Amino acid sequence: MSKENLSAFYQAFRTDLTLQQQLEGITDPSEYVNKAVSLGASHGFEFTHEEVEAAIANPSAFLEESLGEELNDLELAVVSGGVVDCFSNPTGVAQLGDKS
Repeated sequence: MSKENLSAFYQAFRTDLTLQQQLEGITDPSEYVNKAVSLGASHGFEFTHEEVEAAIANPSAFLEESLGEELNDLELAVVSGGVVDCFSNPTGVAQLGDKS
């Protein structure tokens, strides 16, 4: 159930500028994940830190599953690194596990 909640939160995030602004500018990966989980919970979407980390680690699979359809050009650009998006590489955050 929480995986579905993460997908539903992402759907809300895509259209809610206020949600987007609350995650904007966070550069620490752990802080970003914590804030996403907290925002989700405050909006009725319960999901785990691990689920957010998995979505960030494999954005193409997450987006395809969340949207239930093939990716459009923008979403393809996101997962290929051409555009920064919530669950692909949020606001330039180093990828989880990146030691640099």
